[in-house]
Amino acid sequence: MKRNASYKRTSIVKRISITNILIFLLVSIFSIAGTLKLNIQYHVSRDEKMMDVYISNTLSSVDNKLKDMGRVSLIAFSDNRVQEILKGFGYTYQEEVENEEYLKNLYFSMISIRDDIKGIYMFNNETMVFYRDSASPSLGLERNVDEFFQVVKSNADFETNISGCHLYMDGFPEGFRYSDTYKNDIFQRNNIYLVRPIRSFSPYEIIGYIALRTPIRKMKDICDEYLEKDISYVIADENNQIVCCSDQDSIGENLADEDSEIYEEITDKKGTFTTKIGGKKYLCAYQKSDYSGMLLITMKTYASIYLEVRELVVWCLLLAVLCSLIVLFSVQKMTRKNLKRLVDFSVEVENFQPDDLINHYEIHRMDEVGILKNSFNNMIDRINKLVISEYRARDQLQKAEISEQKMAMLYLKQQINPHFLYNTLDMIRLKAAINGDAEVSEMLMKLVKFYRLSTRVHSSMVTVKEEVEMLDAYMSLMCYRYSELNYQTEISEEVLGVEIPNFTLQPLLENSLMHGLKDRRYCGTITLKIFKERAEEQVLSIWIIDDGVGISQEKLDELNDYSRESAESIYRTQFEVQGEAAHLGVVNVISRLKLYYQSNCSICYSKNEAGGTSVHIQIKVESEER
Repeated sequence: MKRNASYKRTSIVKRISITNILIFLLVSIFSIAGTLKLNIQYHVSRDEKMMDVYISNTLSSVDNKLKDMGRVSLIAFSDNRVQEILKGFGYTYQEEVENEEYLKNLYFSMISIRDDIKGIYMFNNETMVFYRDSASPSLGLERNVDEFFQVVKSNADFETNISGCHLYMDGFPEGFRYSDTYKNDIFQRNNIYLVRPIRSFSPYEIIGYIALRTPIRKMKDICDEYLEKDISYVIADENNQIVCCSDQDSIGENLADEDSEIYEEITDKKGTFTTKIGGKKYLCAYQKSDYSGMLLITMKTYASIYLEVRELVVWCLLLAVLCSLIVLFSVQKMTRKNLKRLVDFSVEVENFQPDDLINHYEIHRMDEVGILKNSFNNMIDRINKLVISEYRARDQLQKAEISEQKMAMLYLKQQINPHFLYNTLDMIRLKAAINGDAEVSEMLMKLVKFYRLSTRVHSSMVTVKEEVEMLDAYMSLMCYRYSELNYQTEISEEVLGVEIPNFTLQPLLENSLMHGLKDRRYCGTITLKIFKERAEEQVLSIWIIDDGVGISQEKLDELNDYSRESAESIYRTQFEVQGEAAHLGVVNVISRLKLYYQSNCSICYSKNEAGGTSVHIQIKVESEER
């Protein structure tokens, strides 16, 4: 079944009703008298709604431009180098050149692909340290921009409302000299500025300011794009200063002074009203943005509305006569045919099967049956799209959760107990006093190696060999610290090249040490075993065994319950359970393994014969080497 692209505009209801064509004609004659008035009211109401849509779209586009500009200024907060440049002082000439080059490269990519930001200016608490202006203005040797800096600083102190920025309108920045090409164009020399204070993270204080400039021509282009040609407009900021206007002579004036009749009608955030301006009657609509505080007013003359209504009334009459004649001659023949089509379609729907989801019903005429078939076809298309969308959404969800897990992993790495570093260094100091430098050197080497390997973030996957090297360094230091602690490994040569998620085993090893041997004054043995369990299926088997105090059955069941849950539910658990019971490190490891391998891995906690706890991880891997 294929969909026919050529539709014949007809209606079953109208063709059946035409049996009373004489009544229809009489009613039509009496209805003509009220057509003009109804159409005028309709067009006024329609234009009010359309102007409201135009205003909403225009303000939304303006707000989006401002949001994008505001986001650019956030780089000054998020980039550590920028903060260092603003906080520093006493730079040499070479350092100033390097700082300026860094800022230029940082912001160039942001503004080179967009046409809304024409200037970026950055200041520390004393002077301008960087500017980038697409108009290439000249700046004298004295770089006298203090007046501009004071304007930026004073406006940055106001309450922010646009992505953390404050908006104001002004001319070109003081201290810069622009060519006549820009000065002679009122839409170029008047600008909107977004300014914000830049604060350091610690201590939280103002270390500078950033200002972004865009000419009001961008506002004009947006209005020209979204508003009809016969609609006049005014855009004013929250101080009622006219930012952009279809009458360019009013730009920069105060709305209350320039158009007092319009200003007095604005009593709410949005609305419509009728007023006379210069002897002409206008339909006006306005709306104020909750985001930027911008007020947009649109105006359309009633003369243009009447012109549209007059043309519509003529066409309606002609079409009414034409339709009456067509219906009169078609009713007898077409009624029976179309009723048969409706019955046939109902039978087809009743016998509809799932395999028919790939088919479409053929459409010959766009009457009620045609609309019903077309809607049914659209429903089939929508079902198919929803199925595809569901699969894509699940795939995107999994990717997003993996990304969140990577971030959680980075966070976990930063949570390595600072007491470990402190106690280790203190122990090294004591050993240095007792044994001399040779042993201290070896311990330092182990410590450096551990932190170098454990903070490795360039890759989410590492080989077993790399993971074991990091564990050896960690446990060597712990064995130095606790003389009665033993660490044993049994690593098969054939698994050294197998890749596993980075920083997977250290949290489990530390968990055995802290929870299994702590209450025994760290007297005992921890054993790590890694080997191929079933070579033909590429199953990697990892055992972490301790002879510590053991684990309660309740906690054992809790940990094994985590292993049986899905990756998403495990991940959510990390944020729902508070305190030590959350087992953050263990849950994180289980969640990551589930996300990477899904059903191809298992993690099982059990009690062993030595009275301690064993962790057994099985992973079905794809290959042995990178």
